[in-house]
Amino acid sequence: MNPAVAAARALLADITPLERDCGCICKRRCCAAPEDQAPCGMRLFPNELSARERQAMAGDGFSFYPGGLAVCSGRCRREQRPLGCRLFPLFPYLTKEGRIRAVYDPRAYRICPLVRQAAHVPLRRDFVRLVRRAGRILASDEACRAFLDAQSREI
Repeated sequence: MNPAVAAARALLADITPLERDCGCICKRRCCAAPEDQAPCGMRLFPNELSARERQAMAGDGFSFYPGGLAVCSGRCRREQRPLGCRLFPLFPYLTKEGRIRAVYDPRAYRICPLVRQAAHVPLRRDFVRLVRRAGRILASDEACRAFLDAQSREI
């Protein structure tokens, strides 16, 4: 695993966007979409998972698709969550000046009520700070910085 990704994942291992389980609000839609919608997925960061880790996670309910997309069945071991899941619904946005900002990922808008209710339901400050810190760690790695840049341009 990429050392920067491992450090960012560890940083976000035990924190969530709200003080309570935000999955209760939306019935865990970020983990498994309702049957009438396409499955949700997270893009993997560069070299986030080895082939062995992917194989182990595939046995625990993940499917992997071209382009580095990991899709969860809705039942994973929390410690295996990809970095994108740990950051959700934020993303460490890399500005043109090279700074990291924690922003709501607009791609989360269709599934996460926290994005739509941002003005009324603030996220934990410590979570937001850790997303920024994780972004700075990721930006220190060349491959991850390129990934952040590409995703930030998409956002």
